[in-house]
Amino acid sequence: MVSDRMAMVLAQLNRGSADGADGLAHLASATVAVIVGADGICAGLGTGAAGKVLVWGGEPVSTGLEDLQFTLGEGPSREVAAAGIPVLASDLAGDLVRWPAFAPAAMDLGARAVFVFPLRIGVIAVGTMLVHRTVPGPLTPGQLTDALALADAVTLALLDRQWPPPDGADQPCPGWAQPVTYRAEVHQATGMISVQLGVSLAEALVRLRAHAWAADRLLADVAADVVARRLRFDEPER
Repeated sequence: MVSDRMAMVLAQLNRGSADGADGLAHLASATVAVIVGADGICAGLGTGAAGKVLVWGGEPVSTGLEDLQFTLGEGPSREVAAAGIPVLASDLAGDLVRWPAFAPAAMDLGARAVFVFPLRIGVIAVGTMLVHRTVPGPLTPGQLTDALALADAVTLALLDRQWPPPDGADQPCPGWAQPVTYRAEVHQATGMISVQLGVSLAEALVRLRAHAWAADRLLADVAADVVARRLRFDEPER
């Protein structure tokens, strides 16, 4: 059974959906994180290799963890998106073999435990919800119950939102988060690299990720350089 505080959160989301309002947009992620015994929480739509669009929660470490996974191509959110079941990493120091690139980078950001839950309706997966802690340790049974209930409610709230943006807009609708994890430039850069090198889109994305990792930069920042033609992959770097 969910806690009384989580029941209040779920009631707020349900009221927002019933009234046609966006209850999630007015729900403070920091408050919800405390309820589930965490230091940060965020949710994103998308389950493929192209990454997710962050749609709720702007706490820097949580959003940074999603950025790391997109840049490195590994991590718990990617496993959850692929398998559709939660990944509960209660101590990242013990996951250096499982995620040799992500785990140390995540700890450098200040995260020591990461818990990721699928956002799904039946067999239809729409995204993931990431919860992190700055100290290692598992969720209690009550916190896990609250997190699972929240993931279900967030899924329904997100599906009530209007997406994609209306009238061909290139940014999310009001109420949607607009962080660096918005992937339009990454898709565009991938296409440009594919043409420059004469390779598939999949290989172009791998090349883009490899460059970002080698340069110790965010994938979104490297993609912006490609789109702005400050960086080409078919000529040597200066």
